[in-house]
Amino acid sequence: MEKKKYWRNIIKGPFYKDTEPGMTGMSIFAHHNEFRNGTTLGYHCINTNYEAPIPHSHDFHELLCFIGGNPENIDDLGAEISICLGEEQEEHIITSATIVSIPPGLMHCPLKVKKISKPFVFLEISTTTGYSNNMGESSEVLLNPPTESRSKVKIVEEEKADSES
Repeated sequence: MEKKKYWRNIIKGPFYKDTEPGMTGMSIFAHHNEFRNGTTLGYHCINTNYEAPIPHSHDFHELLCFIGGNPENIDDLGAEISICLGEEQEEHIITSATIVSIPPGLMHCPLKVKKISKPFVFLEISTTTGYSNNMGESSEVLLNPPTESRSKVKIVEEEKADSES
């Protein structure tokens, strides 16, 4: 098969998928430079109450996207979400499709889904090659760290994709 000029720009799975507490079904994670472009992402569907209770910051820019789950009307979030920003914990209430832009160093959370009447998409996008936070050693969060076995699978899949292109 002929290699096209931009074949390396098309990144196919498998991506890391796992369940997260409070999230519906499988979430898709690319928190470890899988895209090879200095960004990470997490894609989650939420249809129940969810909470990220621990305030934290990052050394990189992060976008938190809240998108209605109905493709005919993505502005209809069908939920009420509270997010606190800054050291002073300034609370903001989200009830429609929203993107929260969090610059490096800005404390954010708790984040809490207070009411929900229909599923919505929660998409996190960060400008970093490896997702991390400044929560301290005593705080535990699910960051889906790369495991040795997953890293080996990823390398094999990349080699397989390279040989098929």
